[in-house]
Amino acid sequence: MKSGDDIGSLLRDIILGGQDGVVNVLGLVLGVAAATADPRIILIAGLAGGFAESISMAAVAYTSTKAARDFARSRHRLSSDSPKYAAVIVGGSSLIGSFLPLFPFLFLAPMMASVVAVILCGIVLFATGFVKGKLTKSSAWKSGVELLVIGLLAAFAGYLIGHWLGVILI
Repeated sequence: MKSGDDIGSLLRDIILGGQDGVVNVLGLVLGVAAATADPRIILIAGLAGGFAESISMAAVAYTSTKAARDFARSRHRLSSDSPKYAAVIVGGSSLIGSFLPLFPFLFLAPMMASVVAVILCGIVLFATGFVKGKLTKSSAWKSGVELLVIGLLAAFAGYLIGHWLGVILI
């Protein structure tokens, strides 16, 4: 059976990767959709960004977990965190999360897909925060709203930047 620390690390890694994948790619596709109405460009940018983000997140999880483990060991403390395991969980969660905002763009026109992507991602962000709140015995509603607001604000920044660049460059 997993210890509390192991479950906490797993929860941290899933939320870190998943939230980053959802928010990063949502901001990216909203920004690109604000600059162009070409769904192929939106999908290419979202897929490229999602894969690059997931690989980057896996690499960061590996190096940061390894550094934390090595530091703990240098102080004669045990650390059960596995850099490879963290890389797989964070990278995989990020990749799964990055597909979520792209899904509506496969079936809908860019404007409608943008609206559906925001709603879909908002529901997932809230649900993730809600579950985290339940698991950590804190306010589930507060945790859900917090993750929703932080995620959507970050994604909205991507939209604003894309819109601004579209006006200036296109």
